[in-house]
Amino acid sequence: MKNEPVYTKLQTDIYEINNQFFYSEEVHTYLIELDDKVLLFDIPIYSEEIEKFILSFNKPAYAIISHGSCGIKDGTKWQEKIGLKIYAHKNDENHPWIRMKPDVLFTTTPNFADNIEVIHTPGHSAGSICVLEKNSKSLFSGDTFHGNENGEIIDFTQESQSEYENLKDRISSCKKLLTYDFVNVYPFHYEIIREEGKESLRKFLKDK
Repeated sequence: MKNEPVYTKLQTDIYEINNQFFYSEEVHTYLIELDDKVLLFDIPIYSEEIEKFILSFNKPAYAIISHGSCGIKDGTKWQEKIGLKIYAHKNDENHPWIRMKPDVLFTTTPNFADNIEVIHTPGHSAGSICVLEKNSKSLFSGDTFHGNENGEIIDFTQESQSEYENLKDRISSCKKLLTYDFVNVYPFHYEIIREEGKESLRKFLKDK
């Protein structure tokens, strides 16, 4: 929307970049400020206003793609404009929806900072990942799982599965996430869950 702020501050050092869309659906893209860099979780649509916001931190900019099917369309432009260094899991290297060439394809999870942990969570795609920001106990879940307006996990087992998805792996990945310490969930689609994210995931997985 024209008068909407470029960003919303969610917590200390964590921002949501506003007005982001995947086709016609509004989605979430995030920026985490670290000591020596900024880390984007998924890549925003390009605009001069967002470019100014990212550059305002006066730090090198990195991005990590949560999953191959997020259909990042402006990755190449960001690489050219600000030298954005893009990371993606190698298992999504040949995913047809990746529309740019990542700078780094990883299998061993990268170390961006002591408070950041990259977690491989295959299922939605073979290279799906989540990111844990340890200081705020915030999990950036990408498309591994999502919340609804009531703070409940949307039942992805009832959704149609594409040829790139593996439901068994996705459930296993969600169970693995319960071994991590988080309370907030920041997804790619649908609703943010504050404070009760891990408990909501635990309830969802109870009979899975």
